[in-house]
Amino acid sequence: MASLVLNTPWLRIRSLPELAPTFLRRRQSSSFYCSRRSFAVVACFSASNNGGSVRVRFAPSPTGNLHVGGARTALFNYLFARSKGGKFVLRIEDTDLERSTRESEAAVLQDLSWLGLDWDEGPGVGGDFGPYRQSERNALYQQYAKKLLESGHVYRCFCSSEELVKMKEIAKLKQLPPVYTGKWATASEAEIEQELEKGTPFTYRFRVPKEGSLKINDLIRGEVCWNLDTLGDFVVMRSNGQPVYNFCVTVDDATMAISHVIRAEEHLPNTLRQALIYKALEFPMPQFAHVSLILAPDRSKLSKRHGATSVGQYREMGYLPQGMVNYLALLGWGDGTENEFFTLEELVEKFSIERVNKSGAIFDSTKLRWMNGQHLRALPIEKLTKLVGERWKSVGILTASEGVFVDEAVELLKDGIDLVTDSEKVLLNLLSYPLHSTLASAEAKPAVEDKLHEVAASLIAAYDSGEIPSALAEGQAGWQKWVKAFGKSLKRKGKSLFMPLRVLLTGKLHGPEMATSIVLIHKAGSLGIVVPQAGFVSMEERFKILREVDWEALNKGESVPVESTAAAST
Repeated sequence: MASLVLNTPWLRIRSLPELAPTFLRRRQSSSFYCSRRSFAVVACFSASNNGGSVRVRFAPSPTGNLHVGGARTALFNYLFARSKGGKFVLRIEDTDLERSTRESEAAVLQDLSWLGLDWDEGPGVGGDFGPYRQSERNALYQQYAKKLLESGHVYRCFCSSEELVKMKEIAKLKQLPPVYTGKWATASEAEIEQELEKGTPFTYRFRVPKEGSLKINDLIRGEVCWNLDTLGDFVVMRSNGQPVYNFCVTVDDATMAISHVIRAEEHLPNTLRQALIYKALEFPMPQFAHVSLILAPDRSKLSKRHGATSVGQYREMGYLPQGMVNYLALLGWGDGTENEFFTLEELVEKFSIERVNKSGAIFDSTKLRWMNGQHLRALPIEKLTKLVGERWKSVGILTASEGVFVDEAVELLKDGIDLVTDSEKVLLNLLSYPLHSTLASAEAKPAVEDKLHEVAASLIAAYDSGEIPSALAEGQAGWQKWVKAFGKSLKRKGKSLFMPLRVLLTGKLHGPEMATSIVLIHKAGSLGIVVPQAGFVSMEERFKILREVDWEALNKGESVPVESTAAAST
């Protein structure tokens, strides 16, 4: 081993600690130290490093839509910052010049704003630690790369792509980690100057100790340790002058005084490289918290093949930001009670990083839909009515988005609405009259056999006499009064009265509260609020259809002709 690294700064430091940079010298209070036999790092953070204030960041890459996993990470950062009275910083990591676009960046910002995760510093807001796009911070990366070169922590590597591929192949054959084994870590000044004169492209490689370990105390995962001999010298600056991700992130987090790095567990391996860069640049170390991945029901990583995965998709599907935030918070966190319903303000009050679970969280779209319904129905009735009314008009069911019909319809149908888009289906269902298909169903057989034709005959007679139109004109009170009298005349009550009325007047066996439904159907016809193309069957048309039912054929079990398109269930 000694012969291999005889001329490296690390061996000289281990042999003569007094020659080491100050941050490498053994101190009783230091958590980063070296010895002749090994090298070890213990990553820790002291609040005194940034005045005791909490500063967290969310750093998306603008290469696509905001994934629900990224949104959950942003939410946890936001909740931690707000619960500690700290700052939530938004930084755009757009160093992937080929894939990063301003359109994607705008979409990410829109999604975060829609969720209510307002940032204290970042694009559109500014701040004392900007710029907040990595593409605008290149001069800073060059400055710190030069500092690392001067201190000997990085060196120029002139290896060609072919040489690097050959190293990996040899390592694979020997079943060794694919670590860098090139000569440039120990090259002489003359060899380096020769390549520089020839104009040979070079990268900057970080000089990793050949022995020892690195340990961090993750706020979620506990103690995590890596052996340094599995890493190898890694690139921090590419030959085109562009910095590598791990170098950018470390410089950005340090110069933005980030106190806590809360991110997805897939970034956990990056911590090894970043911790070495922190110490080489004498930066204070933040605390790390690596959040578990969001998994699909089959426990694989959630991806597009499992359905919608981006925040924008869920917004377009009719989800509320309140429901989305509530559900994402529960993916790996809970307040220790049975409660699952939280507003954003309540989440800020209850959130603690200690209660974040380190095991993977299953994304359950059914639970998300239910959660959204809870938040939808918790809205003030005026806001809910406005949302739903505008939806009904915009999709071409109603001619108006407000008024007595809309108010009463929302109140009646809201329990069947989990998404705003559900409102279309429940209203169209109310307006439809699938009588024949219902009568032909096996489920309707008991009702048919309970002398349904007799009730139908009496009902038609009451309509023709003007009793039903008069009762409906008086509203729900008038209708209920008429039903009571109608039941007495037939000597029916309870289910034996209400089930036949539901089937004959709504064309269905099940539905929302019957009296309100029938009055609303009458109002829809009298007000003319339903567009002609919506498949609405008025009360008058329902009685026309009712008169055409062949009860004798139905009672014999013969097929019944399906109603016309206008009368069909939409």
